[in-house]
Amino acid sequence: MKEMKDTMNKSKIKRNSIGVLLVLTALYLSLIAYFCYAVVFYGSRWFSDSYNSRVKMDETNPRIIPGSIMDRNGVVLAETKEEVVKDPTTGKSERYYFRVYHDKAASVAHVVGFNHSKYGRTGVEAFYVYYLMGYNNSLIEKIYQKAFLPQERGNDVVLTVDFRLQDYITQLLKQQGKKGSVVLLNPKTGEILAMVSYPTFNPNDMDNVDDDSLLNRATQGLYPPGSVFKVVTAAAALENIENIGERKFNCTGAVEFDGTRVQCYKGEAHGEVDLAQALAVSCNTTFSNLGVEIGWKSLLKMGKKFGFNEDFLFSDIRMKMSSLPITYKTSKPEMAWTAIGQGKVLVTPLHMAMIAATIANDGVMMEPKLLYKVVGRNGDTQKQLKASVYRKVLNEESARILKDMMIKVVQEGTGKQAQSGVITVAGKTGTAEEGTKDQQNRNLAWFVGFASVDNPTLAIAVLVEDVGQGETGGTQAAPLAKKVIEKAVELGY
Repeated sequence: MKEMKDTMNKSKIKRNSIGVLLVLTALYLSLIAYFCYAVVFYGSRWFSDSYNSRVKMDETNPRIIPGSIMDRNGVVLAETKEEVVKDPTTGKSERYYFRVYHDKAASVAHVVGFNHSKYGRTGVEAFYVYYLMGYNNSLIEKIYQKAFLPQERGNDVVLTVDFRLQDYITQLLKQQGKKGSVVLLNPKTGEILAMVSYPTFNPNDMDNVDDDSLLNRATQGLYPPGSVFKVVTAAAALENIENIGERKFNCTGAVEFDGTRVQCYKGEAHGEVDLAQALAVSCNTTFSNLGVEIGWKSLLKMGKKFGFNEDFLFSDIRMKMSSLPITYKTSKPEMAWTAIGQGKVLVTPLHMAMIAATIANDGVMMEPKLLYKVVGRNGDTQKQLKASVYRKVLNEESARILKDMMIKVVQEGTGKQAQSGVITVAGKTGTAEEGTKDQQNRNLAWFVGFASVDNPTLAIAVLVEDVGQGETGGTQAAPLAKKVIEKAVELGY
């Protein structure tokens, strides 16, 4: 009997030991898998972090001299210079190395960023430090440089942006006297042709910079989208409500949801409208009703397709996550406000440009690209731009209908001031309430769109902050978008 009990106990201990071993093995494999995932998706971000001392440039004796940063046409935006300075104490002359930026560096400051011994690195100076410091060089090139060059040299980085567009847009925003952002990209390739944030700063004079001007509004600023979000609501309606294009809606100027009143701009009653007309006149009552009808699940699904609530892990650029916080707990009034881009919806200007580009590109969202090429010490191209599809968002029919609707907005609706005699423009305006009743100037003006309508090569998002009462996306952002698009056409884009 005792022997039987001993045998059973040994068997039980063995089973338990095997179970514990399997659990530990599974946890170990999970840890390895997570580590590999983190390295693949976040490794470049960790490497480019300002706190990574391995890639810090020593001003007096740099091991590697960083390469230059240029625009797509070869205009040098940042480079490393050396200067011989006599130490007044010792009388010895020492060589100092420092980054120097374009005379009009403020026009590209948020894109290029800065590499400063005191303030660290931002922008391209940080995100592309892997190339600028030559860590992508072959083993043979690294050995050659260590053996035959007095100092190792990094590689030059050529960006997709056009300095002429950057400077032109910066001057437009400066003349307008408002804070804001403009993003212009190619919807077919994802190339960022211009990405401006205003106010800006001079990276050559980092001791006289205020915190607000350091914010890259294009990628890091989160704003309520207002009526430009209606293109997402319209897309959800097209793919979830049967025969939505044939339906008529009666706008009386206002509608209530459980005691919460939603009204059109200035309470204007638009009368009987279809979906296209509702978008053209930016009818709040129609789209708030549609939001409630579509429901949180379908609207959230469409929002996620467009990239909301997603941590974009792009290879070329960092941007904050846009937020569409709706769940099964979301009330009717919240759904109504969400559908017209108010409530708790937040988005970056770059993301809105990507949404406009997706509609222009037959429902295909391209990954935004800022790196045009990497050029080595001998002028050889080490890395070249390759357009890559991020995801298919809409079917071609839905994208075509949305295109036609956005054409109507500019031709007949709130976006008339974006009309151009040079090129046909399609788009959507938006005026978002950001402040309270005591902050009447905290509204935002938006315009998103594309050109030309037949063969879109430009997609744009314009955001203007702090617009006053009576100022809208149609009066503030649309005219600015028109000027930017026409300048891009003039330059051959």
